[in-house]
Amino acid sequence: MIAPPRPPAHDELELLIKEARERQLRRRLLSAAGLAVIAALGLSIYAFVIGGKVDHVAQLPGKGGRTAAPLCRTSQLSATAGLNGAGGTMIGPVKLTNTGAGACSLPQGRPHVRILWQGGILAARETGGMRVWGEPPARWLAPHSTAAVYVDWSNWCGKPGDGTIIRPTFELRWGGGPAVDASSQAMSPPRCGSPTTGSSIAVSQPVRN
Repeated sequence: MIAPPRPPAHDELELLIKEARERQLRRRLLSAAGLAVIAALGLSIYAFVIGGKVDHVAQLPGKGGRTAAPLCRTSQLSATAGLNGAGGTMIGPVKLTNTGAGACSLPQGRPHVRILWQGGILAARETGGMRVWGEPPARWLAPHSTAAVYVDWSNWCGKPGDGTIIRPTFELRWGGGPAVDASSQAMSPPRCGSPTTGSSIAVSQPVRN
């Protein structure tokens, strides 16, 4: 007569439970890694389809890790300028709004800027830029959110002169990145304080608005 199998001892049972749990954990880790690879592949395909480059992405905070957004395109940004001041300086933000359906990353450098009015350019020398104290850099834009590039226009000595009400357009261009034209509210050019030094314009990098 064959004796029935001996039930596992307590220590053996604990070992079997431990091994089963380890196998289950490995399966979960492999599944999570597979989902991460699929997500990264999907992002690369998305960036390629919209004409962006995978190396032009920003890291965005997200649950359980970080995700990425493609570089903002000209077509998904709108801009308005709101400069005001007194004396020889007009200063204020150019607000950038993401009008697209998805988040996008912003260029981190300062843009080149030109002031356009009635089909011409109001000549102003670009300086080394300006820093906005207390405002952290804006690295990305969620849909319908805004960031700001601050503009400081000083010492305008050409025509139209101080006291003339104009509505210029501020043209912002990032090399290899987006380009936006920001229409302005009614304003007067900054007062001419030194005809020999000429007009100047300084801009900041994008900051949170």
